[in-house]
Amino acid sequence: MSELKIAYEPHPVTPERKAELRKQGFKIIDARFKPQDADGEPEAGGTGRKPSHGLRVDDIKAKLTEKGITFDEGAERAELAKLLDEAP
Repeated sequence: MSELKIAYEPHPVTPERKAELRKQGFKIIDARFKPQDADGEPEAGGTGRKPSHGLRVDDIKAKLTEKGITFDEGAERAELAKLLDEAP
């Protein structure tokens, strides 16, 4: 059974590039969705994921506490995520 090959390409992808990649057996996914652990770091120009990506409020609060960052217990997720994403 062959392994699924994924090409992370910046969108929009030209029809010519799509045809080339599909001919080689690749599934095409927008480069902004490339996981950081896929072949190491995100590609140059890629966005990568923020530390708060996919975390619930309680998880973000736990990470902020681990880092010694104070926060308002009643803060919204967006505010907490910003603190975590900007933390050193």
